[in-house]
Amino acid sequence: ACAAANQTCDDPDTSAASLSDWVCTCPLPASGEATAQAAVCTIDECAEASANCTSCEHGICEAANQTCADPDHADTVLNDWTCTCPAPSVGEATAQTAACKIDECTETSADCTTCAMATCSGAGQSCHDPGKSAASLSDWSCTCPPPSQGSALAATAVCTIHECVETSVNCTTCAHGQCDAAGQTCDDPDVRRRTRRATTPTRRRLRCPTGSAHARRRRAGRRRRRRR
Repeated sequence: ACAAANQTCDDPDTSAASLSDWVCTCPLPASGEATAQAAVCTIDECAEASANCTSCEHGICEAANQTCADPDHADTVLNDWTCTCPAPSVGEATAQTAACKIDECTETSADCTTCAMATCSGAGQSCHDPGKSAASLSDWSCTCPPPSQGSALAATAVCTIHECVETSVNCTTCAHGQCDAAGQTCDDPDVRRRTRRATTPTRRRLRCPTGSAHARRRRAGRRRRRRR
């Protein structure tokens, strides 16, 4: 029975009174033994010793700072082991090291590396990570929400709103439309200075077109005041 299963046979008590106590033992690197019958052999490919490992997968994963797992320990099922990336990176591969990725904009606060999401969302801004390789960190950016504009690399952005160039779809004060409707030009004097208060509209100037009746009346009024 043992020989047919390619296992070794051992009889611990060879006395005539002790029968059927023989043991079948699996060959290395498999493990397992059974009394009076062939053993069920198993191999945990991730726990093999380096001296007798089959593909030495434990060392492969370990060298990449990844964890090794063997989902099926049957000695007939080999090379199904996987390497898994350490948190907060993600990634898994079968019978080889995994390509680890980190999306800095989706990490939780418990294990974040750069805490990009918390930084951007705390300022009411969106976060984007263009390079998700574990070797590419701090390349994320914060972007201001419409209708404000602005973005910054690895930091909160300085948001600005030019009330005179906003589109009608998402305008805050719709200054451009109001001035246009009156045939006037629009100017927003405080575009550059507006930072995180970008959602609070500031005063805008309405300028009458040159030569309009209103402009002529204003000039006449100034001349009368100078004569007095």
